[in-house]
Amino acid sequence: MPRRIRDPESRHRVIAAAWRLVAVQGIHATTVRGIAAEAGVTTGSVTHYFEDKAQVMAAVLRYNNKLAAERVVAAVGGRTGLDALSRGVEAMLPHDEDRLRWWTVWMAFWGERGAHRMVAEEGANAGYGALEGWLHQAFESAVAAGELPSTVDPRYEAERVLVLVGGLGLMSGGEPRLLREVRRRSRRMLAEHWASLTRSPVLD
Repeated sequence: MPRRIRDPESRHRVIAAAWRLVAVQGIHATTVRGIAAEAGVTTGSVTHYFEDKAQVMAAVLRYNNKLAAERVVAAVGGRTGLDALSRGVEAMLPHDEDRLRWWTVWMAFWGERGAHRMVAEEGANAGYGALEGWLHQAFESAVAAGELPSTVDPRYEAERVLVLVGGLGLMSGGEPRLLREVRRRSRRMLAEHWASLTRSPVLD
C-alpha cells in the first residue's frame, strides 16, 4: 500500500539533501544517516518517506532528470526546429557549475541498475525516454520546416545527438576546472554538427 505523505516539503528536503551528497561523494558513500543530517531531519523521517536507500536514490535520479528538463524547457521557450535543438542541446551540457552537478550525479548512477530500473518503470515519458522523444519531435519539426533535408531520419539523428551530448558531458569528468575547455569544444563540435546536417544528404 502506498505510504501517506505527511509533509511533501519535508520529503523534497530529503531528496534535495541526498542529491547534494551524491553530487559530492557519490552513491556508495551516501548513507541514510548522512542524508538525514544533511536535510536536518531524523533518520526516522527519511524512512517514513522511503523504504530503503534504493528508493531514495531512485528519487534522486528523478529529481536530477527534472532539474535538467526544466533547464532545457526554459532554454527552448516557444522555439521550434533547429533553433530549439541548438538551444536545448546546449542547455543539457555542463557549461557551468550548476549543470556540472547534474552530470556528476548522472555519472554517479552509471551502472546502478536498481535505481534505473525503478525510474524506467515510469515509461517512455520520463528521463531518457522523454529526452529522446523531444529530440525526435524537434528534428521532425526542422525537416517539416525545410531547415533540414527530407533525407534526414529524425529518430536516428535524435540518437546521434544523444551520443554526442553524452560524450561531451563525460569530457567534464566532474571537474569545474575543465568547464571552460568543455564549453569551447562542445560549442565548436555542435556548430559543425548542425552545419553538416543542413548541407549534406544523410545516406542509409
